[in-house]
Amino acid sequence: MKTIITDNSLCTLPISENAHPTHIYKYIEALGEMGVRYVEVDFRTIMKMTELPDGVEYILRLGDPMFAELTEVFDFSYVLLTVQDFKEKLKLRNIPVIMEFPAVKKLSPQLLHLAQLQLDTPITMARLRGSFPMMTPEEAYRYIRNAKNAVAVPIDVCPMNKVRTALDTAIKFSRANVDSLTMCMGISQNYASIEEYLFTLMSVHETLLKEYNMAALCKAAVFHQLVFGKHSSDSISYIMKLLDKDIATLRNADTGKRVPMKVALKDSFALKKNFVTALQHFIESEDIPDDFAYDITDAINKFDASLYNTDLLYTGFSKEPLN
Repeated sequence: MKTIITDNSLCTLPISENAHPTHIYKYIEALGEMGVRYVEVDFRTIMKMTELPDGVEYILRLGDPMFAELTEVFDFSYVLLTVQDFKEKLKLRNIPVIMEFPAVKKLSPQLLHLAQLQLDTPITMARLRGSFPMMTPEEAYRYIRNAKNAVAVPIDVCPMNKVRTALDTAIKFSRANVDSLTMCMGISQNYASIEEYLFTLMSVHETLLKEYNMAALCKAAVFHQLVFGKHSSDSISYIMKLLDKDIATLRNADTGKRVPMKVALKDSFALKKNFVTALQHFIESEDIPDDFAYDITDAINKFDASLYNTDLLYTGFSKEPLN
């Protein structure tokens, strides 16, 4: 699979007033460890940080031409622009540009050309952001192939969830080899969730990005709650509850075939085990608020590994649904 992942949580979710720069720093580090290639930020995040961690590359979502001066302070791989950003001709110190367009039925090379006329630096990627209709795998493949043929730059897609298709779009576009997907860590109403995307690839489609790291995903989920506070949700527990409910009837959305019970149970058990291990590590080694530490300890105490029959993990498939 060739698709790389960009996280946009730090420029789409409200950052908690109590978020400490150290927590943001460690959150970004965890994103890199779990397999995220790019982290998209805006001026809100940058104003809280004196430095940005290594291990990932950064995209600055400009928002307003006056923030172009931030490119002189931090090392960005790209500046992301929308049509609304073109209030005047922009000077970006030769930093490559990602040009964002609304999701369209067909990407036009003329759109890219008109945008390039307003810049003194090259557009090196085109992003399509918006809600896509439900597609078959074949339709997704044709869409990505036509987009790549229309322009001579890589294609990034940021699927939104207005018609509840964001996760499905992300899965099918990645399997169609879109160059990049922009998603949001956490359970977001507006964007595809990175956790759901990765776990769906693993449990339903039985494939996985090589660089995916489950323990780092759990670490990022914990820091996500510290960074975004009340705007955050415990996405790992959410996914585990879905698996507990649907484990006996989980099916591949494209083929209709039932996910092998042994594979699904092993994935669910491994996710829970890694999550608890990550939480225990935080309790022992991280400087986190006391009330948050209490919540983590409570979550660990409620975990019951005995719910998973280890005989089923390593023997033949069960023919009967689990009660």
